[in-house]
Amino acid sequence: MYFETLKLRIYPAAIVLTSLFSAVVSPVYAAEAPQKQKFVVTAYYSPLPNQCCYYRGGYEEEIIFNGQGIKGADGTGVYPGMIAAPPAYPFGTVIELPSIGVVGTVHDRGGRIIEWDGGVHRIDLWMGYGEEGLARALSWGARSVEGVVHAKGSAPKEHFELADFDADRSMIASLSVPIQSDLLPEVEAGYTSNAVRKLQEALATLGYFTEKTNAHYGPATQDALRNFQMDYGIVGDGTALTKEVSAILLAAQSLKPENVPTLEEGLRTGSEGDNVRQAQKLLRYLDAYRGRTDGTFDESLRTSVLSFQLSTRVIGNEQTTGAGTIGPKTRDAILKAWKVKVVRQKAEILLRKEEVRQKALVEALPTKTLSKGDKGTEVKKLQTFLVSAGYLPQIDATGNFGPRTEAALLKYQLDTNIIATKTQKGAGIFGPATLSAFSEKVIAMEWQKVRSGS
Repeated sequence: MYFETLKLRIYPAAIVLTSLFSAVVSPVYAAEAPQKQKFVVTAYYSPLPNQCCYYRGGYEEEIIFNGQGIKGADGTGVYPGMIAAPPAYPFGTVIELPSIGVVGTVHDRGGRIIEWDGGVHRIDLWMGYGEEGLARALSWGARSVEGVVHAKGSAPKEHFELADFDADRSMIASLSVPIQSDLLPEVEAGYTSNAVRKLQEALATLGYFTEKTNAHYGPATQDALRNFQMDYGIVGDGTALTKEVSAILLAAQSLKPENVPTLEEGLRTGSEGDNVRQAQKLLRYLDAYRGRTDGTFDESLRTSVLSFQLSTRVIGNEQTTGAGTIGPKTRDAILKAWKVKVVRQKAEILLRKEEVRQKALVEALPTKTLSKGDKGTEVKKLQTFLVSAGYLPQIDATGNFGPRTEAALLKYQLDTNIIATKTQKGAGIFGPATLSAFSEKVIAMEWQKVRSGS
């Protein structure tokens, strides 16, 4: 994880995660003698699954932007003493930072790890794994430090003790717990993230994205989304995935092949039977037919078929061969129109559910990690839920996370199998797993209110 800094001004608490890139080795700093150098030193860490919280909201997003957090750009496994430096520093370069007691080695790169104007260079120190590493990196922030770049063969021995750096957990207590969504995250062309990978996978299942998924929103992803939008009558050029497009995409995914109706071709005036009845049902669903569903292909049905053909440009005019009959092209057009309408109706439900979900979660549930000692409105939300679930007396909903709130939360976690034992990690703490369990109940209750009209 990299901490964003700006020339002349440093913002120690701000983080920006960046991708790690391999770079061409340059001999610029392979001098024969040690060189003094001014640095802005920031910090990064390696995320782990099931942390209490993540800076970017989730594990998958964190590792996409943090180079997986396993190896440096030269293939060296992450370890205390690893430094990410600008491309001009050859891998293996040793950098000494006397004022903080660090001697580390360059094994990594970063998109924002660069040489600034004015002779100041930015480097990153690896600060560990998981919540502790995140807390340590946040506690470090960004600092101006004078260092020494050592020549190969004459460098001092590496020295970097993680214990020498604070890992203040209060730094991560304010990080938001990710609010889950049934929709795909909104992304735009140029993004590289796990959200893009999910978009590519969704497009691939529908046959629009045929390349290997790579998490990068490039031309292939844009073309695939544009083609999908065209097929479903959505205005757009594929450069952005909005909530509305996401809902239609997911609705299309959910439509099973066995649920798509069939329609025989060759139906014309005088045809009778179940195949004609099916055509009448489908055209009525598409608001293209208002006659009886009697299985008779009469003049009323022929007029409806003709009108549908003209509106969908299956034929150019009434004199075109096949006008007023259901041939292969007309059959396919009817089924496509049916599919688009069904998908759009499903998408409307998804969007309404998402609206209910976000409103319920924002208004009813905490959006950050909470534990004993915390105070405020977020704690009050947690307590209100525990009261409604029968785990906490109303009198204890004070906004102060004390022993009784902790005990109530712990019992809820055990009863709902969020945790297996009282000593398990996360016991008595409101984090992502507990939010997920809470949210399902809250959303179900709110959606039932919507469906019942209340």
